[in-house]
Amino acid sequence: MITGGKHMKIIAVMSPKGGIGKTTTSDSISYILGEEQKKGVLILEGDPQGDTSETFGCYEPEGIGMSELIENHVSNGGRFRTTDLIKPTAYSHIDIIPANGYLMETDTNLRMKNDNQIFRVHDALEEVKDAYDYCVCDCGRLFDMVVINMLMAAEFLIVPVKVGGFEVRAINNLSEQVEELQQINEKLRTKAVLTMRQKNKTSLDFEEWLKTESGFDVFVTPVRQSVIATRAAIAMKPLPEFSPRSIASQDYRNIVFELMKDMEA
Repeated sequence: MITGGKHMKIIAVMSPKGGIGKTTTSDSISYILGEEQKKGVLILEGDPQGDTSETFGCYEPEGIGMSELIENHVSNGGRFRTTDLIKPTAYSHIDIIPANGYLMETDTNLRMKNDNQIFRVHDALEEVKDAYDYCVCDCGRLFDMVVINMLMAAEFLIVPVKVGGFEVRAINNLSEQVEELQQINEKLRTKAVLTMRQKNKTSLDFEEWLKTESGFDVFVTPVRQSVIATRAAIAMKPLPEFSPRSIASQDYRNIVFELMKDMEA
């Protein structure tokens, strides 16, 4: 486990739409913070598909990880400590708590309980809050109990948005859901990032609408469309490692600089 970090800042990356670069965004931010900025990073895999776990070399279909953190942590009377579930990656500044398909059962199990079950991730992370600089939560697409737990722990929510793939209704619905959670977690801030942006009128018009009329705070830098991002996903490698000089990698670096400025001010 990485040690010596300051009080850990917790970021969630979430979108209810598929194919918009959510996992690429999460993985790229984690890689740049850890390997390029030399920050201690803990990744929480919140997606039952386990793509981030696989990208960072820690996917095990029958392995322990996030399900145990949420359902069976010592803070809730269980037998696992957070440090029991953290796995080192091949990257010296990045650790991960992986996940697999059992995470879907975790959502069901929490819904069957009668009392408040939304602070389990928050409580479990208290154990390692001084061991890392950042925790990046790659949320699943469903607004389920696992994602709600992550958002209750987070102080910053990044919402990837794609032209045509994330319509106005979806943005409004997500905004309403987040506003409800902000009544409980008042520190949670939301910021959208435009992904797969092309230099055509439709894309530029959407970008203008997103920044001026959507009601979302938006990162200054959009992530430009790049076939390299698809190749990196196929290779199961973080984009900035797979192609450090690609335009999308450069865009994610600018996003990380803006993110660090927001969170470390």
